[in-house]
Amino acid sequence: MANKDRLYLGIDLGGTNIQAGLLGADHKLLATDRLKTKAEGGEDTVIKRIGKVVDSVLEKADVKIADVDGLGIGAPGAVNHKKGIVINAVNLRWTDYPLAKELERTLGIPIVVDNDVNVGTWGEFIAGAGKDYDELLGIFVGTGIGGGLVLNGDLYHGHHLTAGEIGHTVIKADAGLGRRTLENLASRTNIVNQLRQLILANHPSIISELTEGDLGRVRSKILAEAFKKEDPLTLEVIGQAAHYIGTAIANTVTLLSLPCVVVGGGVTEALQADWIELIRDVFEEYVFPPELSKCKIVASELGDDAGIIGAALLAKQRLEKD
Repeated sequence: MANKDRLYLGIDLGGTNIQAGLLGADHKLLATDRLKTKAEGGEDTVIKRIGKVVDSVLEKADVKIADVDGLGIGAPGAVNHKKGIVINAVNLRWTDYPLAKELERTLGIPIVVDNDVNVGTWGEFIAGAGKDYDELLGIFVGTGIGGGLVLNGDLYHGHHLTAGEIGHTVIKADAGLGRRTLENLASRTNIVNQLRQLILANHPSIISELTEGDLGRVRSKILAEAFKKEDPLTLEVIGQAAHYIGTAIANTVTLLSLPCVVVGGGVTEALQADWIELIRDVFEEYVFPPELSKCKIVASELGDDAGIIGAALLAKQRLEKD
């Protein structure tokens, strides 16, 4: 291989898919691939499938595993990044799983493990929308809502290693179970479920036409189309979600006096600038003091690649530091 630049693999491990990429010079992905996780098969199945998607990426890039300096992986749920252990990942059915140890045994290269949203936030901080700032909040809105914090130029994990869980902050303390947290109120899952319930209760919406009556087909793409067509019901439900997210961001920026917030995830990719503007309007209303309205709220630049790029960059940072 003529290119002698240091190479790092990045993995974004989810309950449904495993995404992988090989990162070369200038934060460029040389090759990517994805594979179904098949978490129902257990830990060994997932490890084998990670190995399979890594092999595919290396083959596409015409690189041998011996030429790779390390691998970073973002895993869902609570992670002990110091020990490389996934403490709890509900959608993988994992508890206290030694992910770094098992992958090192399988692949034979150094492994760095962190939370999946942390690595996405790190990717945006180093190579994406947050690269001009020394501190930021990353908030990713998709099936759930996750967050990551960069303070003083490094990922902030906190004393118990769980910092950044903005999706679990309580927004409506007096609401019933399942309606209290930011994730309960503003994730794509909630947006879709709320729209389905309202449509089934005879609230008119173009979504019925877009899905040909099959409301099980509602995903980010359908939301975006209904939003673009200014469907009143969709605008109202998405506006409510943006209100809650803007409120949570205002609270966090008020607390930490941050200069930048990067908003990513499937909902952001689908709705783009109009979604960011809705969030920003609420943020400016609630942030304190008012001068903190100078904080930039920007959409992710790396999109679906934020996790794999961030994981590879995190491996690079930690392994080269060592």
